[in-house]
Amino acid sequence: VIQNPKMKETILLILFISILSCKSDNKENYIKESTNRIGIKKLKSSDKNIKDSIVEYLKINGKEYANQIWLVDKENDTIGGNYFDLYVNDTTKLGELTTLRFVLTKPTINWESDMFVIFPIPENKLKEDFSNLSEIKLDTFYSLKNDKIPHPELSNLNLPLNHITEFKYDYQSSGKKVLRGVVVERGEFENKKYERRLFFEKSIYIKE
Repeated sequence: VIQNPKMKETILLILFISILSCKSDNKENYIKESTNRIGIKKLKSSDKNIKDSIVEYLKINGKEYANQIWLVDKENDTIGGNYFDLYVNDTTKLGELTTLRFVLTKPTINWESDMFVIFPIPENKLKEDFSNLSEIKLDTFYSLKNDKIPHPELSNLNLPLNHITEFKYDYQSSGKKVLRGVVVERGEFENKKYERRLFFEKSIYIKE
């Protein structure tokens, strides 16, 4: 699958004028700060060659961060962007495993990139602004392509296994739980290595 070059240019432009935290092969970080826009914001473009966009701004470690991006047409239908989908039951019974499935629906780098998910151990140690991400114990869950587990039942379904991660978590107590972590995309573009991080937070409930 070849990503539309104009759509890729639009995403990169949005990231550039917002906040882009991305690593290249020279290990430098590129972060552009801007004014307070925390939340879901719609950006309209007067240029007919650049699509309108909806951007999810988060406060990460005290700085504004352009997280997920949805490119939309004039009817507000999603036609591209950089975002993921998280599939998890809102309620799970105590003693049963909670299954989390992440799909990098629209990658930034390219369709051949790989993804993995960073999740705190235990799950409640990651702060709301992710500021202690480098200070706590983390577990890494790789894509179905690279998790070293055979998936013969998926081989003929033409799924993007490099952009799907699935794992299970065993909660030891009931009540409201907050899932926080990072979806990481890594790959090469024009012979340079890049990394793009998408942060997530979702509440679920474990019942007795």
